[in-house]
Amino acid sequence: MRGLALVDAARQAGAELSTGTSVVSLRGTSAVLYGERSGSTTTLPARRVLVAPGAYDRPVVFPGWALPGVITAGGAQALVKATRVSPGDRVAFAGSGPLALAFPAQLRHYGVNVVLALEAGPAPQARSLGGLLAAAPGNLALLRDGAAYRLQVLRGRVPLRYRRIIVRAEGEGRVEAMVHAAVDAEWRVLPGTEETVAVDTICTGYGFVPSAELLCLAGCRFRYEEDLGGGVVEVDEWQRTSVPGVLAAGDGTGVRGAFVAADQGRLAAIGAALDLGSIPLTRAATLARPVRRRLAAKERFRNALRPLYAIGAGIYELATPETVVCRCEEVTLARLEEAASASHDLNAVKSYTRAGMGLCQGRNCQRQVAAVVARRAGLAVSQMEVMTARPPVRPVPLGALADDAIPDEGLFVR
Repeated sequence: MRGLALVDAARQAGAELSTGTSVVSLRGTSAVLYGERSGSTTTLPARRVLVAPGAYDRPVVFPGWALPGVITAGGAQALVKATRVSPGDRVAFAGSGPLALAFPAQLRHYGVNVVLALEAGPAPQARSLGGLLAAAPGNLALLRDGAAYRLQVLRGRVPLRYRRIIVRAEGEGRVEAMVHAAVDAEWRVLPGTEETVAVDTICTGYGFVPSAELLCLAGCRFRYEEDLGGGVVEVDEWQRTSVPGVLAAGDGTGVRGAFVAADQGRLAAIGAALDLGSIPLTRAATLARPVRRRLAAKERFRNALRPLYAIGAGIYELATPETVVCRCEEVTLARLEEAASASHDLNAVKSYTRAGMGLCQGRNCQRQVAAVVARRAGLAVSQMEVMTARPPVRPVPLGALADDAIPDEGLFVR
């Protein structure tokens, strides 16, 4: 309902909404659009561009992650909500964050047989609950949702186990079992704690990753915050990026949820209007004041949750040498280790192994590849450069690019 209200408000404001259209390249404030219906590209110049690219499920690489029956939480939710089809007969969830409560609760609500839910973080303690209560002002709806999800999990008799992580998926041709184990504060597996549960579906939900390819193409400056999804674009008090005329809002600036995304969009719109001279600074400040108040309340709540759901480095240490890390190009961990021993340049490893060059353009493997190279180099993942983004950022038919809409930067001879 909130989404529909935003769509209606945009239409009433006179905005032209183009559905079935993807932005496949961004250079400054000129965006290249691909129309799914027309099958062609067009270039749209603008005085200001607001990029709100959203996020996708954080890929986690472990032995068996490519087996049929392993699915991300977002994929499973879409399947159940859109088609009312259960993802399996015996479903296990492995993840962390508020999703570890919300996801099993929602699946049970739809009648799915969830036999186990794993949370890699610690069980809530009195101190952490006290922090959440202190951050309650402005966040009561979120607290009510969390309590309702916990009650649904209890009523559904779904076992919820803390400080445990998926180790591998097992099966011949498809998932038949999940092996999980206890972890320490850094999410590293504790030897001798492995357990096996018979399942036919494993849903993973270890948070989200910003879909920031367009902002990379635009040349925006980034910083690294693991708990916000990894590489997040830097913005100022009006959501401006480091590139003149380009603003960013939502999960591309760090995964914080739908409420924050909507208010960041409002703040960016006010900032754009201010920059273009449509409103004076005093009017902009007045309009922004309640928005900033709500955003500050959400940030207090996120800070209160952080001790419970901080991402551990062990999330990148589950693969074995035989595990295929880049599924598009079928590159194993052993192959990546070999390349990383020769070069600590992430793009050199990409060129040498082809990891990150497939259909997903590194969305599923880039973070894992970076972790491999970082370990070899004795660096933190946060110190690694990202793989170079290339247009188009989404797969499009070759014929759609056979015009002057996408610059070739001299790579092709005419």
